[in-house]
Amino acid sequence: MSFTRDKEFIRKMFDEISPSYDRLNRILSGFQDRRWRKKAVDLLMSEVNDKPRILDLASGTGDLSIELLRLKPSEIYSADISEKMLGICRKKINYPSHKTVVADSSELPFEDNFFDVCAVSFGIRNFTDLNKSLSEILRVLKTGGRFLVTEFFRPLENNLTRRLFMFYFSNVLPFIGNKISGSSYAYDYLSDSVNNFLTVSDFCRITEDIGFTEIKIHKNFLDFVCTISCRKK
Repeated sequence: MSFTRDKEFIRKMFDEISPSYDRLNRILSGFQDRRWRKKAVDLLMSEVNDKPRILDLASGTGDLSIELLRLKPSEIYSADISEKMLGICRKKINYPSHKTVVADSSELPFEDNFFDVCAVSFGIRNFTDLNKSLSEILRVLKTGGRFLVTEFFRPLENNLTRRLFMFYFSNVLPFIGNKISGSSYAYDYLSDSVNNFLTVSDFCRITEDIGFTEIKIHKNFLDFVCTISCRKK
């Protein structure tokens, strides 16, 4: 299978693997994915005003949305292109002002200057048009609004640790993921999406070019799993 970020392909893929998605996230991350999301939201605890309006973009089944509830939002939107992922999200979250929205990151159905916070965990590498999506995020954030990304980035150095990590991502992860999910291709795609993504430094440069400021890198696992925090000027 050749690598693609076609929207319809990605939507169908995540619909297909939605029943096993949470369980595989735990297994394949060594039960670290929840801790990484918690650490990301910790960065916002002292920097966000009371009752913020929050967007969890590429929310999947809502694990990050659950962490973001610690900020006591006035409203929180979980947005994703996969309706089946959002169906699971709705079952997991019982919060009076929680809304789920089927949305494409490059054409967000929200007004300008609408959100205080936008966060993305392990989804931004799947965006079909990264620059357009970042511009849309900038548009819907208020001035001074916070943008947070936790992601697998392409490793910077070709050392032993990188080679071991990429062996795991290219061989072990697809074998386990496809077997448990019942998919013949989804976890090969997820491996390829890391290999075809940016380094953390390249991502920060693009984010700055789009118009974000105060960009900081927080490493979770070397330079592979990082959280980027920044602000709309």
